[in-house]
Amino acid sequence: MLRSPRILFLALLIFGALALFLTRPYNHIPSIKHTSTDSAPAKQPSVALPRGRAPAGSSSDAKNETLGFERVFVINLPERYDKLDAFSLASSLTGFRHDVIEGIKGSTIVNKTLPSLENLPTKNRIVRDRISTALVLEDDSDWDVSFKEQLADFATGARYVQSTTKKPHSPYGDDWDLLWLGHCSAQQDLSDQRRFVVENDPTVPPMNHRVNFNEVPKLSDMGYDNTTRIVFKAKDGVCLYSYALSYRGAQKILRWQNNVKRFNPIDIGIGNQCKNDPNFKCIAAFPQLVDSHKSAGRQSRDSDIGAFDPKQIREKGFTFNIVRSTRLNIENLMNEGKDAKIENQWTDLPELTGPLRRKFE
Repeated sequence: MLRSPRILFLALLIFGALALFLTRPYNHIPSIKHTSTDSAPAKQPSVALPRGRAPAGSSSDAKNETLGFERVFVINLPERYDKLDAFSLASSLTGFRHDVIEGIKGSTIVNKTLPSLENLPTKNRIVRDRISTALVLEDDSDWDVSFKEQLADFATGARYVQSTTKKPHSPYGDDWDLLWLGHCSAQQDLSDQRRFVVENDPTVPPMNHRVNFNEVPKLSDMGYDNTTRIVFKAKDGVCLYSYALSYRGAQKILRWQNNVKRFNPIDIGIGNQCKNDPNFKCIAAFPQLVDSHKSAGRQSRDSDIGAFDPKQIREKGFTFNIVRSTRLNIENLMNEGKDAKIENQWTDLPELTGPLRRKFE
């Protein structure tokens, strides 16, 4: 029992401070306004951002615990806890939080739902829970140890491609539907020549180590050095190792895929929407920022949709297109933390001198 007014006052003061602490968000989460696909399309800036000028806004939130998105999701089959364990370890060492969405096995889908098979739970979850922006990763995805710094650059590039002239809610801008971060091919929309260019980038894989669907693009053919990464408006793509959706983008995918007459794998379907739906705004980076990791051990663990000889053993793990793989540096990151000596996947990397060079074209 409290025995004096003074003690009562102090108790109330402490209780109020504790309540304020517990209700304060653990992380600053930027958001963008929800818009319905039934409403008018998002308005373009009244004054277009001049080519070559930096966009409005800041990219700092791309380095927070949700990488600048409201939520981060990993797609995982419940029986593949081994993949989820490995992903959770890698994400913790990178410094971001994630929630799990259960994947769907193709064998459980009845034929009548095949035309809309691409309405996977992620899109439904984003729309149902009114999530403003969400990053989605596969459970075997991998990224560079400097992923947050890369995302900050990508955020700057995304805002530039959108001609952002006013401070946006999201570090990635407010006028996009899909950000294609992890793919095996992405084509630029040639009707929009804006590009954000990062030159002299040590995280760009050399040409002889790039793996792509069909032909590997040569940035030198576009007038760039092959140590360059670009951010651009995309019109098509293949593979979904990682992508981000806005709330309106998830709505548009649900609408689009519910109207398709033929079944397509999810990445082909989204690529078709980027190409054929003029109101679906896609932005990508090349080379990609996220790709697929193949761990050491039994190769049969690689995929849940292919058949592999259980006797085939991989002596050393690898990740496509990622120079300083987080998964391949886990031991270094755990034992040495921020001062860890990071190992490159390949030894024949070009020698770079000087800092990154960023350009708005």
